Amino acid sequence: MYDYVLQYGFDKETQDYVQNIKNILKLNNVTDKERNWLPHITIDLYDCKNKDEFIEKVDKIVQNINSFAVEFRNLNNFDNETLYIEPYNKNNLMLLKSLFDEKLKSYRLEKRLKREYIPHVTLCTNDDLSSAYKIAREKFSPFNGMIKYIWCYNQNMELLKEYILNNI
Repeated sequence: MYDYVLQYGFDKETQDYVQNIKNILKLNNVTDKERNWLPHITIDLYDCKNKDEFIEKVDKIVQNINSFAVEFRNLNNFDNETLYIEPYNKNNLMLLKSLFDEKLKSYRLEKRLKREYIPHVTLCTNDDLSSAYKIAREKFSPFNGMIKYIWCYNQNMELLKEYILNNI
């Protein structure tokens, strides 16, 4: 388990676009095992019993981060169980991930330390993605989105802090 999850949140247009695809999958009876998060890209999961200490560290990191564009070109999957939209230009995401990893290293979950970071926007998690892929392919077209927020949630999916990133 974890205490906190940090996520990149999107501007309204990007969020609506992704949510529309997720809603269409749901309307077509595609089962989704994922928790009911807003569309996002996960940064990582963290353990820290002192919420104020953790938030203070995140505050210092986030104060210098500007909003940025992300280009989404295709759908992809993990182990044929998680269907996701893949960002094409990952440079900012990877640089920021390194920064978070460095500054929050002592809070990262042990089991995730050696895990390759693959930024993605999950559409659904399911044992059989065949129908989900077909439906999503009909609705998806490449688009540009904006990362506008960083969200800090606890394990109960309660938003602890929303950081609005500086405009570029």
